[in-house]
Amino acid sequence: MRRTWLIVGGVFTLATVGGLGAGFGLNVGLPEDSADTSLIYSTTAETTVSAYRITTSELFVEVRGEVDVKVIVTPASKGARRLTVERRLTVERRLTWAGDDGRHQSESWNGRWLRAEMMCGVSACGALYTLTVPEDTPVWLITPPRTLTCPPRVCRHG
Repeated sequence: MRRTWLIVGGVFTLATVGGLGAGFGLNVGLPEDSADTSLIYSTTAETTVSAYRITTSELFVEVRGEVDVKVIVTPASKGARRLTVERRLTVERRLTWAGDDGRHQSESWNGRWLRAEMMCGVSACGALYTLTVPEDTPVWLITPPRTLTCPPRVCRHG
């Protein structure tokens, strides 16, 4: 009987020690070959495109902070066909920033007014709004302290 207990205990001990050893051996990785490093600079960009049906004859864009606006016109339809063509505004918004140190971005659209703001913390950030509008739709860019009409070019303030 004693011999049986010795055999059972030996097998149990061997299985336990062998199993634990194999388990630890699988989780132990080789040392990684690395060197001291630190991130010096990183930028992030986010692009969003939205299309809206418009019924207004003119658009107003009010911007604050680090916002640029580019206006691209599409040819207006001629004659009777013009009544069936949907008038559309496409807004492509590209935001860029470095780090996450207090930047603030907001936007609102009510069918006639697009308001956009981008304020930066310590690092650089910015927003570029590319508006695609029918050629017969004037776009008024309102920036403190002035208002200007945007032809198909980049409207910059400051």
